[in-house]
Amino acid sequence: MKTDPFVLLVLLMTILMIPGGGPKADCLWQQGTRDNWALFRERFITPEGRVIDTGNQGVSHSEGQGLVLRLAVAYDDRPSFERVWDWTRTHLYVRDDALAAWRWRPGVEPPIDDLNNATDGDLLIAWALLLAAERWQAPHLREHAQPIVAAIRTQLVRETSLGPVLLPGSLGFEREDGLILNPSYWIFPALRDLARLEPDQPIWGRLIESGLRLLERARFGRWGLPPDWIALKDDTLGFPADFAPRFGYEAIRVPLYLIWGGLTSGERLAGFTNYWQQLGAAGPDWVDLTTDTLNSHPAPPGIRSVLALADFVAPSPAARVLRQPDLSEDEDYYSAVLSLLSETALYDWCQSAKH
Repeated sequence: MKTDPFVLLVLLMTILMIPGGGPKADCLWQQGTRDNWALFRERFITPEGRVIDTGNQGVSHSEGQGLVLRLAVAYDDRPSFERVWDWTRTHLYVRDDALAAWRWRPGVEPPIDDLNNATDGDLLIAWALLLAAERWQAPHLREHAQPIVAAIRTQLVRETSLGPVLLPGSLGFEREDGLILNPSYWIFPALRDLARLEPDQPIWGRLIESGLRLLERARFGRWGLPPDWIALKDDTLGFPADFAPRFGYEAIRVPLYLIWGGLTSGERLAGFTNYWQQLGAAGPDWVDLTTDTLNSHPAPPGIRSVLALADFVAPSPAARVLRQPDLSEDEDYYSAVLSLLSETALYDWCQSAKH
């Protein structure tokens, strides 16, 4: 049987018995044979620090800058962090508040033609700044994170029947058909860590609770998966008319952030693991949650990495090894960044599992 070249799950014969309890899966992490971070830097980060979304006309966005800042901290690469942060601070902070403009387009004047923010980008940037400050004893980076966090709390949170929710941006998401939400914007490990910047503000813990509450209800289709976008009106969840009812390139980050946040108990990963176990490497890049129709385009390696990771951390009676995939030369930015995020989340999950 041919092994999937992107994701290799090796079941070990050893069972780790915990005194006073049942079998528990050990965590053995293997890095790929290539230096994924070095290849990623070469392909997607310019010398000036701009992160290039090669699958989206070469634009840069606050989400990509934030994700790569977070990866630079994980890989202990301060020079790359400083370059990416310098470009981000110079080019995206053009609003009259502490939030970043969401998109920068090369070859266009002006390169920023929409001053709206993207809340996930703001969360990621603030999170990376906080962790960089702590890792490298750089208090000025913590000072940069503080006003971003305050702006998120004061401008982008709304109280609802589910509790506080995050608007995806400051404009355009409060509509007659409800609040338009993106479940993948609940970056659980970021919300947990950013609470250290505002220990007197309970909102960060409440946002974690509301995100879990949203995911408990936002389960659709054959596998019970969350959609990329969802509308909340009063106490009712539905699909916004102008967004396809899909589990796809947005919602794939939901299991990643649940795992990274240590929130994998109960049935939280069940839909994702069932989906992976039934479709595996042959799965598509998205599924329609109203008809269960599978797209004909195969999922890229990054999406498969996230789903394999969800399957790996799910309860199992045996110890296992998850081998992270090597980046390929033709992989686009988003697939590559998902693979590196999966690698980082896996490493952090394994470290926490040992304690």
